[in-house]
Amino acid sequence: MYYLLLFILYPLSLLPLRILYLLSDGMYLLLYYVIGYRKQLVLDNLRHAFPLKTQEEIHTICKKFYRNFCDQWTETLKLLSISQHELNRRIRGNWEVFHQLHKEGLNTYALLGHTFNWEWANVACQYNCKQQFAGVYMPQKSDAADKLLNKIRSRSGAWLISMKAKRGFERLNNVHYIVGLIADQNPPAVKAATWYNFMHREAPFFNGPEVLAKRANAAVVFAGIKKIRRGYYEIVLTKYTDNAAALPKGEIMQAYVRFMEEQIKGQPENWMWTHNRWKHSR
Repeated sequence: MYYLLLFILYPLSLLPLRILYLLSDGMYLLLYYVIGYRKQLVLDNLRHAFPLKTQEEIHTICKKFYRNFCDQWTETLKLLSISQHELNRRIRGNWEVFHQLHKEGLNTYALLGHTFNWEWANVACQYNCKQQFAGVYMPQKSDAADKLLNKIRSRSGAWLISMKAKRGFERLNNVHYIVGLIADQNPPAVKAATWYNFMHREAPFFNGPEVLAKRANAAVVFAGIKKIRRGYYEIVLTKYTDNAAALPKGEIMQAYVRFMEEQIKGQPENWMWTHNRWKHSR
């Protein structure tokens, strides 16, 4: 099944983005107007997150989100064949933050969220940094889809560490690394999570990013992604600390939650509202 997917999707990825965006436009019309994929969930999430916005404003954000949502997966498909030069032209970043940490000999935990296009950002990071980049991911239920996404995500030489692999991080013992963690998803074990007020509702957050960074005496960087226009993004890296172990327990995750709120408020249409982020209650 994996090779069948590759046989179908790779030729599609060779099409220019301007053509692929026509496919994305078709997907948007289908998902938003015909299927209504998780539309009520998205609207409900937006109303809770932005209680002062009018219904017209909420629906405008919702439509923009679905367009960006479709672009995200179209652009991820393009990663099968896009050149390094073309990707770097379309996604810029202040990579000097990572360069300085490399000079200082510090390993780094980079915390980002489900802001579009995180798949491009992860691939671009390895292209632009001297450290070994390792992305932590949750395996897909489909083996074929999982293998295809792994191929896409590792194309720049990045390593992938499964959240289900008990000893996955041992691979990093002998290298200078950046670990990328998308830390705004629902935690796998809610009982072990910490609850924070997130966009006007309580939500559980996995403490793993902070625990791992402290254990490694690593630096922590928050990575924001801003959509400039269709097909063009900017990564904004902000160093939070040189040594996570030196900070009080919970400070990093608290700061990360506030950071993500600012990211979402800045471009609300650019975050993954289809996630049922608030499905758990304390």
